[in-house]
Amino acid sequence: MTLNDISRKLFKNNRKQYGLFFFSIVFSIAMTGAYGVLQYSPTVTNVLVDGGSTQTISQAMFFGSMLGIVVFLVYADSIFLKYKSQEIGIFLSLGIDRRSVQKIVVKEYTLLFQIAAIVGLLLSVPLAYLGWSLLNLFLETQETAFSIGWVGLLVVILFSLLNWFILRTINYRYIKNVDILKIIKTSDENEAAKSGNLFLMILGILLVIAGIIAFFTLQNIGGFLYTMLAFIGLIGAIWGVYLLIVQCASIGDILKKYNDKVYYRNIVFYNLLKQKIWQYTRSIFVATLLIIFTIFGIGFIAAGFVDGYNVALNEPYDYMINATYEHPMTEQRIFEIAEESNTTITDIKFMDCLLVGVQNNYKNGENDWGSRIVVSEDNFNMLSSTEISVPKGSYTIYYDSSMKYKLNAFFADSSLFYNPTTEEEFLFTQNEPICRDGLFNTRSVFSSFLILNDEDYRTIAATIADEYKAVSYMVNVEDWKDTADFQNNILQAVISDNGGVIFTNWHNSATFAKTGSQAEYLPFEGNETRIARVWSLYPLSKLSSTSTQFEAFATYLMLMLFIAIVAFVSAVMVIGLKLINTIWDDAEVYENLRRLGMKQKKISKLVTSQIAFVYFMPTVLGCLIGAFTTYRIILVSDVIYIKETMQLVGSVCVLVFVIQIIIFWGLRLKIIKSYI
Repeated sequence: MTLNDISRKLFKNNRKQYGLFFFSIVFSIAMTGAYGVLQYSPTVTNVLVDGGSTQTISQAMFFGSMLGIVVFLVYADSIFLKYKSQEIGIFLSLGIDRRSVQKIVVKEYTLLFQIAAIVGLLLSVPLAYLGWSLLNLFLETQETAFSIGWVGLLVVILFSLLNWFILRTINYRYIKNVDILKIIKTSDENEAAKSGNLFLMILGILLVIAGIIAFFTLQNIGGFLYTMLAFIGLIGAIWGVYLLIVQCASIGDILKKYNDKVYYRNIVFYNLLKQKIWQYTRSIFVATLLIIFTIFGIGFIAAGFVDGYNVALNEPYDYMINATYEHPMTEQRIFEIAEESNTTITDIKFMDCLLVGVQNNYKNGENDWGSRIVVSEDNFNMLSSTEISVPKGSYTIYYDSSMKYKLNAFFADSSLFYNPTTEEEFLFTQNEPICRDGLFNTRSVFSSFLILNDEDYRTIAATIADEYKAVSYMVNVEDWKDTADFQNNILQAVISDNGGVIFTNWHNSATFAKTGSQAEYLPFEGNETRIARVWSLYPLSKLSSTSTQFEAFATYLMLMLFIAIVAFVSAVMVIGLKLINTIWDDAEVYENLRRLGMKQKKISKLVTSQIAFVYFMPTVLGCLIGAFTTYRIILVSDVIYIKETMQLVGSVCVLVFVIQIIIFWGLRLKIIKSYI
């Protein structure tokens, strides 16, 4: 009988183990490939802002999930090697030298991995399409059409090669160092573990809390020093998670010091944990990070959606109907459209404004040009029922609390103004800014603007072209929820006035000559979602704002949901394989306990406690830390509806727990049936 004959016979006897390892590779590559296809698809990259927080976080989660997949494959490979060890033992016992055995096993592994990797890559695009299509059933918009990110596939090919090299090295070293007697015994030695320490457990908790707070607080300040300190805080938080997991796995030592009765009642359980502490901590640590990704990813993107939705519902005006003087909308015409739409208008006001260039002066001394809305003091006082005075030759910044960041561009005592029609520049001094909430709709162009003296305003208005003049009508109706026809008719009238082609970057047009930018026009038909999101003169209503918020965040939501699914499934697979591996190692311990007289019921209870600890620790820590991380980022992100956002995060945590409980009982039944 040749070596090939022996290998084929051994393969037939262990088809299930080969199948499990093959499936693990296919699953890992397919999931990562699907993730990459979406992460780098035009559908996503066209929406994500380059260098923006959402892009940074989604990419960090992508590569973080890759780390989880690597750990998952390492555990899958370790289980494969345990079953494979008997084959290795047979080869060695036949007198075949280790180098030849290495070649046989590595060749077999390489062939298996390559086939599985190719299958996984082939399945990644259909899996991405199916996953995206499923989410599209609930979140479909014009901007969520499926497209393939070829760069993502390239990343996953490189990732597959990295995994192949890592596992090949592990397998090679395993055969090189394995002891034939150890193979025959099929048992592993446990690494020595240090005693648990309550102080280190508390230190781990404090590091997690302080690190997360420091990261989001300092990074929000900006600057190289604060950014570096922020990442030091993040490293501290990650170390805190690891330290906390180590101490939780050594909880028996802590209980022994402070409550020895509880310890001795479960002495076998606590000692089994301590014996496997270093094996537990690695898998629990990775699974915890993946579940943190799951909770934080959903919470982070949901914060903007929930906040935007609730802000839209609580705007002071039901409608903000905007138009330039090139494409005028009159008060009489609005009443006529309302009458045709069976809508009763209860209140209507208007504000005239100009779009001019203003030189931005930043704290670091840099400056550039930007277009700004300006209004007259008389018009502002009439609408706000205030009596502010703006001296001639000066300006006052108005902003609501959500637009505080607009002040960043006004650190100097004065600013240059620019008339885009006459190309004249003139210097205005800055007055004390005014912050008011509830005067104008937050999502409208009037969330912040500059107020000029009436005479200065009239002087500019007399010389500036109509294309830089705009008017906004603020309308309240009897029942805004029942005005869908009015909303649609107003929108169609505004689009018709613009000839069906929208000047999407009108809000930047006053400084095209200064910045070198150009006008961008889009036909409304086929671009409705994008135009609603980017056009500052879009006629807003509470009805359209809620749907616009939904559409604007649809791509973000779908991407983050897909990321969350990948991260969560990876966490379950990592911890599930670790449990199978651990119970396989401890099977001899359970057999010894049975010989010592422990009943089957108590052994089953011991196994349940052991796998429950390993399985639910990542869930508990991941949900708590993920929720706290979400809370910290929304605190520094000027989110208004924090309570509503955290309620959603809490619901996600509950859903994760319910899913984990269902999976746990199925896994427990499988483990006890197979090994006990």
